[in-house]
Amino acid sequence: MWVLIIGVVILALELAVGSFYLLWYGLGLIVSGSIGWAIGSEDYITQGVIGLGIGLVLMIIFRKRLAEKMLGKKIKDEFLLEEGEGVIKEGGLVEFRGTTWRYDNEKGEIFKIDEKVLVRPTKTNKVFIKKII
Repeated sequence: MWVLIIGVVILALELAVGSFYLLWYGLGLIVSGSIGWAIGSEDYITQGVIGLGIGLVLMIIFRKRLAEKMLGKKIKDEFLLEEGEGVIKEGGLVEFRGTTWRYDNEKGEIFKIDEKVLVRPTKTNKVFIKKII
């Protein structure tokens, strides 16, 4: 039962975050927790591991399709290997092709919220941006 409850809480968190990652793990935990509850199993660790595995498989299969449908545009898997246009968000973040990223700017430029910027290719967990001229 606890795994089911945790899955519902994670789905609620997804509504606040909107990243499409928590959705899959929440669904996996709900499926695993529901089955465990239905058969009377109290092995919460096994249910949790199975639920996270289900979530990982769901994310690999469906994330790109759902994001494309919700955002109304095609998303490339190698989106950090190409330049593109992003939008500055609050908290030092830039939204780029359906995901928000922390950014570094090479020239120390100041950006305004909702300003469009050029996002440059990167191989780190941050993207590099510069003003669109």
